[in-house]
Amino acid sequence: MNAKRRIRSIVYVIVCLLLAGTMALMVYRDRQEKNAYSSAVRELQAEVKPYEKELEALESELDSLEAEGSVSSDAAAIMAGFTVTEAADLSYIKERAEAYDFSPVLVIDCTMDLSLIGEILEAAEETWEIMLYVPEFSEETNVDVVSVLSYLESLEREHTDIFFLRSDSSSASNIQLLLDDGFTGYTVYNGDSLEAGQTEEGAVYFDYSYLSSTGVSASDRLAALYTNRSSMIFVFDMESIHSGTLTEADVTSLFDTLQEYAAYDDCSFSTVADVVENIIEIGEKEAARQAAYEERAATIQERVDELTEIISDIYDRIMEY
Repeated sequence: MNAKRRIRSIVYVIVCLLLAGTMALMVYRDRQEKNAYSSAVRELQAEVKPYEKELEALESELDSLEAEGSVSSDAAAIMAGFTVTEAADLSYIKERAEAYDFSPVLVIDCTMDLSLIGEILEAAEETWEIMLYVPEFSEETNVDVVSVLSYLESLEREHTDIFFLRSDSSSASNIQLLLDDGFTGYTVYNGDSLEAGQTEEGAVYFDYSYLSSTGVSASDRLAALYTNRSSMIFVFDMESIHSGTLTEADVTSLFDTLQEYAAYDDCSFSTVADVVENIIEIGEKEAARQAAYEERAATIQERVDELTEIISDIYDRIMEY
C-alpha cells in the first residue's frame, strides 16, 4: 500500500513538473511573441514618424497658402473731376486745383455741341485729363460718344479711355458697347463697399461719387476708400454749383476733407492714368500670385496623397500583427 502511494506521489510530482514546465514554456513563448510584436510595432512607428511629420508640415503650408490674401493696392487714390458745361468753368476748376494741389479731370458730356467741346478743350490745360460721359448712356447716345471720339482724334487730343458710366447705365450690354468703342474701362458705384480692379475680359473699373446736391456728405465713402486702399473719382457737377444746388460751402468742405485724407501717405490725390496703371499692375501681380499658388498647391497635394498612402500602408502592416 505504501509502495502504491509512493508511485502515485511520484507520478503526481512528475505531472506537476510537466505542467509547470509547459506553463513556463507557454509564458516564455508568449513573452517572446509580445516582445517581437512590440519590437515590430516600434520599428513601424519609427518608420511612419518622419512621413507623418512631413505630412503635417505640408498640410500646414497648404493652409498658409490658402490663407494668403490677394494682392492689393498700397494706397488709396483720390481723383477729382468736374462735369464741364462751358469754357468759363475752367477758371473755377483751376482755382480749386491750385488751392488743393491736384490735377483735375474734365468730365465732358458727349451730347454737347462739338463746337462747345472744342472751346472747352482749347481753354483747358494740356496736362488735365479728359473723361467722356453722357447723362444716360445707351445704344442711341453711343452715337454721340463715337462722334466725340472722332472729334478728339481730329484734334489729336487724348482722353482717359475710362468712360464715366453712371450706375443706372452700367448694364452688361452698355459696357460691351464702350469696349467696342475702344474704351479700356469704366466707372462703377458700389455704395460703401468700394471696388477697383479688372474684369475677366481685362476692362479696368473703379468707383465714383457724383456730387450734385446740397448738403452732400462723402465721409462714409472716404472712410471706406481709406480703409480699403481702393480708388475713387469724385465728380462735381458744375451746373449744380452754378445753380447753388451744390453750395460753395459743400464744395469747400469736401475738398478740405479730401485734402485731409490726402495728407496721409497711404491716401493721396492721383490721376486717372496712374490709377489705371496701378490697377493693371495689381492685376498682373495677382495673376502671377494665383498661378504660383496653384502650381505649389498642386505639388504639395501630390506629395500629400503619396504620404497618405504610405502612412496608410504602414498602419495596415501594424494591424496585421
